[in-house]
Amino acid sequence: MSSETLTAEQISASDNQLLRTLVNSLPDCIFVKDRQSRFMISNLAHARTLGAAHPDEVLGKTDLDFFPPKVASQRYADEQALMKVGQPQNREESVADSQSGETRWFQTTKAPLRDKEGKVVGLVSISRDITKRKQVEDALRQARIELQQKGGARGGAEGAPAGGQGQLQVLLNNIPDRIFFKDTQSRFIQCNQAFARLLGVDDPTAAVGKTEYDFLPADRAKESYQDEQKIIRNGQPLINKVEKQTAPDGKVTWASVTKLPVRDPAGVMMGIAGIARDITDLKRTENELEQMHKQLVETSRMAGKAEVATGVLHNVANVINSVNVAAATVSERLRNSKVAGVSRLAKLFQEQSNDLGHFFTEDERGRRVPAYLEQLAEHLEQEQADLGKELEGLLHNVEHIKEIVTTQQNYERVAGVTEKVAPADLVEDALRIHGGAYERHGVTVVREFDPLPPILVDKHKVLQILVNLFSNAKYACEEGGNKTKQVTVRIRAAGEDRLVFEVADNGMGIPLENQGRVFSQGFTTRKDGHGFGLHSGAVAAQDLGGSLTVQSAGPGQGATFTLELPVKPPADQPN
Repeated sequence: MSSETLTAEQISASDNQLLRTLVNSLPDCIFVKDRQSRFMISNLAHARTLGAAHPDEVLGKTDLDFFPPKVASQRYADEQALMKVGQPQNREESVADSQSGETRWFQTTKAPLRDKEGKVVGLVSISRDITKRKQVEDALRQARIELQQKGGARGGAEGAPAGGQGQLQVLLNNIPDRIFFKDTQSRFIQCNQAFARLLGVDDPTAAVGKTEYDFLPADRAKESYQDEQKIIRNGQPLINKVEKQTAPDGKVTWASVTKLPVRDPAGVMMGIAGIARDITDLKRTENELEQMHKQLVETSRMAGKAEVATGVLHNVANVINSVNVAAATVSERLRNSKVAGVSRLAKLFQEQSNDLGHFFTEDERGRRVPAYLEQLAEHLEQEQADLGKELEGLLHNVEHIKEIVTTQQNYERVAGVTEKVAPADLVEDALRIHGGAYERHGVTVVREFDPLPPILVDKHKVLQILVNLFSNAKYACEEGGNKTKQVTVRIRAAGEDRLVFEVADNGMGIPLENQGRVFSQGFTTRKDGHGFGLHSGAVAAQDLGGSLTVQSAGPGQGATFTLELPVKPPADQPN
């Protein structure tokens, strides 16, 4: 148990650090604003565009703190309109660099941010710097003008400036992204040094007049050719296609590729322009993050099993205490049993066997025998009833232990396998595993179950979530200070294909600022807590195609945890 908890904590710290590093390493600008257009989240790239050294310097401020009033007011109006309409926006916009004063261009997507009730509470924005692309487009337009002035043929490789030199080529060779221009037959007109290296040549002019078939494997060249001819036919650009690119030397890289149609001033198609940004490091990070997620899911599963096992051991231990008490009582009763009087009476009868009539009529001891037998019978009957009651309780407790262990074993056997089960049975099984603690701490359970048909689900994962919720509810009731401790469990439908389990306590409640953090890995307010239970529950709920949320009116007002699940597994999850 301790080794699993340690692993969970290590993964928690590593995962959070990985996410922070990933977001702050992205070249794209990312920020989140509240309903008043105040910055709530900012990554490093975005903070630097505003002239801030660290994202924390941006938080709580607005565009008025960084832009001229006219620009800031227009942005505010646009964002308020977006949040009012509730529809995302995509646009290209220019920003004056806070340090150099040069104009930078961004392709920006802004989308409304909603709470669990669907109410718009802010917006999220992702902006990609397209300054280089704009520069390339400007340079391309200038190159087209130069070609036309020199009488170069449209779309032909022979129309390229002699030697591929000039201002355009110098500009292209100093851009780290892979850039190229092709005619309508997908022959190279021009490319930069970075793209030439991908083709396996040192001189960009070596590619002029040739196609990718001359440099790359046939399947890779065919895919590029088909994409480019489609652009030439329909005039629609190809934006940010992720491609695996293998150079002639076997080196594999990943790129985000954008290809644009190129037309002359009269609108006639001349060819295409392409730009490929190397995202190999990003893909590597994504793969590491995916591996981390798989480890997290496995750790979550193990933590859930440990949580259930702990509940089983606690409850079995409590029942065994009752068994020990009952066994001690039976042992004490047997030691002090009145049945020994029967043996003494039999011995007395044996001694007087020669004249029992005289013994019963004349001997004082014999005359007291009937009354003694009557008292002895009463004692033995009461003793039998008491021992029977104790033995009945003993058998009940043993049966309870068998039920608890059997329930845990059943769930262990079917972990990862979906099967039909009644929602109420899931709750009762979780309470059977954890319910002994409720009795010890005087917590009353109120059941409000709507009649619902069986659902198809991984019972072990649901049990893991419910046992954890019941454990947290018990703890909240203990710390809440109410004389009457109560946990209400509800089961109800949520549409035709989903249902809801609610675990509501009247305990300590959750402050508003913590309600968005209780499912975060490593977050806990308990002295002995590891901050993994609710997080693992949320991960398990997502794996089941559902969600785990919480509501609380604040400290001292209790809390309600809601587990929403589909009535059958998602289509992409095996049955």
